[in-house]
Amino acid sequence: MNSTMKNFFIAIAVIFIAGASLAYGALTAPTPERQTPSSNNIPEGVDLEAQLTQEIRTITGVLVALYPQVETDYVMAKGKLYKSGEWYGTTLTYRGEDTMNRDTLRVLMEKQAGIWKLRTTPPEPILSAQEYTDVPKSVLSDINKPVSLPGGDTTTPVIVNG
Repeated sequence: MNSTMKNFFIAIAVIFIAGASLAYGALTAPTPERQTPSSNNIPEGVDLEAQLTQEIRTITGVLVALYPQVETDYVMAKGKLYKSGEWYGTTLTYRGEDTMNRDTLRVLMEKQAGIWKLRTTPPEPILSAQEYTDVPKSVLSDINKPVSLPGGDTTTPVIVNG
């Protein structure tokens, strides 16, 4: 057997062994346990809807105290509590006459030691995970969901001027 033929068989053997090693590694790799996504990791027994009903006046009061124009120039959506009720998010839809001011603003609040604190000062069109590094990404993602223009669907508040 000449040396060219010998080198050819060695190369084929190396390729075969490498391919078999890759296949074996892929077939025997540990599979990560899949977590079933829960709705914002809500502990059992926590009724966030009932909690929101109790908290909404306080939440609205904190927001309006800091930004009085929210009461006159915007429609505040009901919003949602997240996690164990320590996060609140909602949207503000502009209802004024200025047609160039139609951005939907997002509000994020956090309950710290029993007191609601506004985290978005001022409310913003999009909440960035880079800016709010301590906020769970699932909360930011839900608050950032796109909303249609006023009156566009059943989840958007209908704007009535006057």
